[in-house]
Amino acid sequence: MKKYAEHGTAQFVIPNVLKVPPISDRGNVVEIAGYFGGAEKLKVAVDELQTLLYAVLAIRRPKSLY
Repeated sequence: MKKYAEHGTAQFVIPNVLKVPPISDRGNVVEIAGYFGGAEKLKVAVDELQTLLYAVLAIRRPKSLY
C-alpha cells in the first residue's frame, strides 16, 4: 500500500505492471491474463484493486493532506 501511495495509479499500467516481480513470477503477460479469464477480465480486476486501494488510502490519509 505504501508503494501505491507513493506512486499512485502509475503502479497499475498494464502490461508493464505484469512484467515486474513478484507478479512476473507467475508467468508472462498472456499467462497472467489467462488466470483472470482474459485481458478484459484482468483489466476489470486491476481497476477494482485500484478503487479499493484508493478508498483505503483516503480513509487513512490525514485531513491536513486534502
